[in-house]
Amino acid sequence: MNMPFKIGIDIHGVIDTFPEKFSRLASALYKDGAEVHIITGSKRCPDVEALLEKANIRFTHYFSIVEHLESIGETIEWRDELPYADEHQWNIAKRDYCKKHEIDFMIDDSPIYRETFHDIDSTYLHLINRERIVYSTR
Repeated sequence: MNMPFKIGIDIHGVIDTFPEKFSRLASALYKDGAEVHIITGSKRCPDVEALLEKANIRFTHYFSIVEHLESIGETIEWRDELPYADEHQWNIAKRDYCKKHEIDFMIDDSPIYRETFHDIDSTYLHLINRERIVYSTR
């Protein structure tokens, strides 16, 4: 039995910075039967839905670090409309999701997450976003 190809794509610094490229990639993979996972910090909300719709991103799954941490009882503190939580728990959430769901490739622009993928089978593809000067996981 063939397992579908699984790819994870971040929103901020990735899809929102290169919407046309990731629209083409996600559409091609989706049409080929792959699982396209949006793996991001943000909750799924109208603003995120509008961004994904405007970029014409086809996906099969959505994972939010905020929603995940809330579901396991972690405290989320909101400052200036940004979520803050236990740094370790935040930083391993994408890795844990990719491991659990056997994601083949995770595309993200943050070097912070890259360091957490060293002991799992998912391959972390670090996108270099020259426009993003500060990398923050919040």
